[in-house]
Amino acid sequence: MLKKIFVGIMIFCLTITSCLVIGGGEASASGQMKPLPGAPGWKYRVDGPHVDGVNNDWHVHVEKGSIKGAETVKGGESHNKTLSSAGVPKTVQKKVKETSEYKRALEKQKKLDKERDKASKFSWKTIIIKPYIYLAAVATAAGLTVWQIIKAGPRFIFA
Repeated sequence: MLKKIFVGIMIFCLTITSCLVIGGGEASASGQMKPLPGAPGWKYRVDGPHVDGVNNDWHVHVEKGSIKGAETVKGGESHNKTLSSAGVPKTVQKKVKETSEYKRALEKQKKLDKERDKASKFSWKTIIIKPYIYLAAVATAAGLTVWQIIKAGPRFIFA
């Protein structure tokens, strides 16, 4: 009976995970260019950080015909370009920065920068100097796991 419940939970989790991956989310929605309000012919999209490690900040893409620019929400280069270097007019740049998506990405970038600052303060030296904290956490997790197995009895292992 316990095995059937365990297998059922595993299948449920696999199904939900598959639906989330196939359905996409923010990453797949970011691939669509939107018309820029107040700037006829111009389209934009705001993308999250890429995993490749090169362009790992929130950034915006703007294009009209052959003019295609990209820039981080902090104003730096993204994909080796800025909006100015690509030839995007200042009026269009201003309209992009007024959109709700851009403002939301700017807030997310600020949170990301704060998290990066916290992570940079955490070092291997800290782990080596204070290993008892991490050893206690591992020992607690192992103890709870063993306790749950013992509590379940031999049927859990041999059934």
